[in-house]
Amino acid sequence: MPMDERNDMNKFRKKRKRSKLAVRGVIFLVVMVIVILIAANWKTLIAPFKDVALNPGEGGFPVALPGSTGYVMGELGENFYLLTDTYLYTYNAVGAELSSFQHGFQNPASNSNDRRTLVFDKNGLDLKVFSRTSELFSKTMDDSIVFAKIGTMERSAVVTTSSRYSNYLYIFNGEGKQIFRWASPDEKIMQVCFGPNDNSFFVTVVGESGGDLRTNVVKFDIENAESETWRTYLGSDISFSLERCDDGVYVVTSGGAYLLDEQTGEISAETLFSRQVVGVAGTDGVRVILFHDAGSNGEIAVAYGEGLEAAAAITPDAVTAFDVCKGNLYILSGSKLLVYNSMLEAVKVKDLDDVYSDVKIINNCAYLLGYNKVQRVEF
Repeated sequence: MPMDERNDMNKFRKKRKRSKLAVRGVIFLVVMVIVILIAANWKTLIAPFKDVALNPGEGGFPVALPGSTGYVMGELGENFYLLTDTYLYTYNAVGAELSSFQHGFQNPASNSNDRRTLVFDKNGLDLKVFSRTSELFSKTMDDSIVFAKIGTMERSAVVTTSSRYSNYLYIFNGEGKQIFRWASPDEKIMQVCFGPNDNSFFVTVVGESGGDLRTNVVKFDIENAESETWRTYLGSDISFSLERCDDGVYVVTSGGAYLLDEQTGEISAETLFSRQVVGVAGTDGVRVILFHDAGSNGEIAVAYGEGLEAAAAITPDAVTAFDVCKGNLYILSGSKLLVYNSMLEAVKVKDLDDVYSDVKIINNCAYLLGYNKVQRVEF
């Protein structure tokens, strides 16, 4: 073979070798990028499959807390969540972590329904709504968020400050689109709750007239943003809680409890208090209010009947937290969990393995928040 042809062949081979090396280098870089992306998003990618992979017969309790300065525990249908100063963690009923989300808020607060958790930055501008395994949407408000509340379905209510009004109230649908806005001219919005299918909502507001406070409950319909459906005056006491129940709209103020007709706003039942309210449990077959008992310098729990008449009372020791579920009252006291029926008759006492700070009753199980763990006790 002539020398020139031999040189050309060598050049061709070297060029071909360099091309192969370049292709291999590109493939290696692509693979490394894919590996880095998978590693960075590993929790998000596997979150939907955690329930599938978990053997339901294997319990996950006690759940070791992930490490933070403080925790809030909440219900998420048959599951539960933990909100910390940096993360939202969701867990299933047997204690397996489903997802974790970094929210990035300075003063995080939350509430939830069976399928969604709303997390907002109290006195900040941002909020986020999550399912068990994904972030559904986020919003940045124009004014500081006072509080936010999620409905029974997918809608959310957000109350903000305003330079022109006392408060703004916004309603967002399940995709984060604004569908309602109301400016409260000179009354502070205290609580919000939704009606059936989130098509209506109720608001407690407090204003001032002649030097006296005035508390009202106002109903709105989503489809009619022009005017209030009804307004009911409840006196001069500050409201603590607002809840829509099967038998009406239930309101607890510092001076009494009221049951309003959902359609007309008429007061159908009421009771007045002579003690200081220190806790109100959501209704689920029984209405219980916790008062300060001056005589014992402790607490007294009072159960109220259908007409809001005082039906029974007990003076439990050292109430740490309490919850109601299916007509029973559950009181966490030190390392004991006490169970009472709707007439506040003692039903059961559970000795716990530790001292806990909060309790949530979900499907006849008590989920207990401790210093470094969440424990579950079955009944």
